Amino acid sequence: MNPIKHLSAALLLGAAVCAQSTAIFPAEYSGVPEGPTNSANLPLALGTSRVMCVYNQLDLAIPVGTSIRKLGFRQDQDLTTLNAGRSLQLEVRMGYTANSHTGMSSTFDTNYVGTPVTVFGPALFTLPNLRDPAAPLPNGRFFLNLTTPFPYNPGANNLVVEYRIYGTSGGGNSFTYYLDRADYFSPVVNGPAGCAHLAGGPPVLATTPVSINSYYTASISQAPANSLSVLVLSLGGQLATPFSLQSAVPGIAPSCMGQVTLAGAQTLTTFTNSGGAFYSSFYLPNTVLLNDLYISSQAAFFDFFAPGGVVVSNGAQVQVGIPPRSTTIYAQGPPATTTTGSVSTYYCPVAFFEYQ
Repeated sequence: MNPIKHLSAALLLGAAVCAQSTAIFPAEYSGVPEGPTNSANLPLALGTSRVMCVYNQLDLAIPVGTSIRKLGFRQDQDLTTLNAGRSLQLEVRMGYTANSHTGMSSTFDTNYVGTPVTVFGPALFTLPNLRDPAAPLPNGRFFLNLTTPFPYNPGANNLVVEYRIYGTSGGGNSFTYYLDRADYFSPVVNGPAGCAHLAGGPPVLATTPVSINSYYTASISQAPANSLSVLVLSLGGQLATPFSLQSAVPGIAPSCMGQVTLAGAQTLTTFTNSGGAFYSSFYLPNTVLLNDLYISSQAAFFDFFAPGGVVVSNGAQVQVGIPPRSTTIYAQGPPATTTTGSVSTYYCPVAFFEYQ
């Protein structure tokens, strides 16, 4: 036995294993265990069909020059009913498009730049059962091994994966096969409770997930009734460690702590209603420059009988999201003669790409 030879082989094998990595689409879902919705039958359960998925390279963390070797999806975890898989006569093609995810054509072939590459089949592929207690999927995922690895060199283009299903063991009909589906990722964080007023409280500030091209909203409950209110907004800043407001509002109760950095903050003023509530909103433009922007807020209320004449709510923070930069084009029918389909912009079953 040559120990040096065996050591070298072991090191090479280890390097090869380590070089295999998996990217998730959208890339920001790397820390998201479950999307907010599901895909009932796209892209693999539409029956005899043609389905094209387009992935914007901005959300696809695959190093240029590597090769994609496996495609994967994950089951929807919120649903517990077993979904039985089917056997598919499947062909998978991959290529690129110069179109953006918002500019895809309903005519399948015109979306391609150059000629797509067949990376699997046509061949039999058996979908595993989803949420099967007798055969649970590792991490809830399953993969399709490509018979022809696909070199990832997109240039200025976006990745296209096309699934052509020539028949199924279910007679070519569509079937329910719930996969996890992405939407915009917009986590919300709430700070510690504010301070009480004589009529109750403390006031509660709530905000909701938000994406570009939609409305940021803030709502208040349990505040002093018919009170002048100031919503303090930090655009681009996260919640601060609670700090004393004594220097800004002399005599304010020590329990009334600031949670939004006041320097550079914006303000919106309004009045609470007779129930101590208000609702405020403003539009976020449709620009990617706002993606991942933090918006932190806290509300202050003038209350004549409170120490210092002011009480405050908790702070609330939201990170602006963006819809998945993906599009799915789909149609039932024989793949060889089906030329056009329906275009569903932002429709995005969470996808995995193993590369090396």
